[in-house]
Amino acid sequence: MSEQTDKLIPLLKPFGLSVEEIEIYLNLLEKNTSSALIISRNLHLGRTKVYRILDKLIEKELVVQQYNENGFKFKASHPSQLNFILSKKETELFALKKSLPETLNILENYINIDNSASQILYYRGQEGLSRVNWNLLNAKNEFLSYEVSTADAYLPHDEAEKLRQQLFDKKIYSRSLSNLEQLGTFSHIKEIEKFQQINFISPKILTIRADIFIYNDIFTICHYLENKDIFCLEMKNQYLVDMQKQIFENLWSQSTPIIK
Repeated sequence: MSEQTDKLIPLLKPFGLSVEEIEIYLNLLEKNTSSALIISRNLHLGRTKVYRILDKLIEKELVVQQYNENGFKFKASHPSQLNFILSKKETELFALKKSLPETLNILENYINIDNSASQILYYRGQEGLSRVNWNLLNAKNEFLSYEVSTADAYLPHDEAEKLRQQLFDKKIYSRSLSNLEQLGTFSHIKEIEKFQQINFISPKILTIRADIFIYNDIFTICHYLENKDIFCLEMKNQYLVDMQKQIFENLWSQSTPIIK
């Protein structure tokens, strides 16, 4: 693969293209038109495999088939066709979001989940940390938290912003306690302060070493700073949560808004 192809592969893969589909598409863009035999020779791929990949690219409307006196040839569509793929993905995502509540309801009934029972779930690694943060979208009206830092400390900024945006869109309020005395601008979401309040609590009263989330009947602990050893415990128990809310409110009364 050329250096230019290496740069383009990570840009095109999110559009649902495999590496070999990208290589064939770029080869056709460069050559204008080509036969499956020539593509096979250029990319050192079996001709049967090339035909199979070309069929997928035709289905995605990134390649068109032509016929002339020399037989069948293949031609790459203009790169603007990626707009069509993006629109299709957006439509599919919208449909998935719309059907998700009903799907979850059906699945929960199907596997006979006992939502009244206490549960302890264990998550590990970056994916687990991300998972328990996105679970905050299940909070009813508000969640409480103890935070070592903002979500940007352990999530990519774009992901942290998407999470904040969805919490804002769902009008989920949050109150957080932190040992940070000052907090700069960390989000570009307008009016987020109406839904998010972060207060300073002195380490002499409480030294915060882990992130803790409290909402509904869920109590979550996340530890991620030491040696990148990330683990999270998500506990479902209403009595535990009620007690933790009382502790939080007591500490909240001893806190002050963080200076920005």
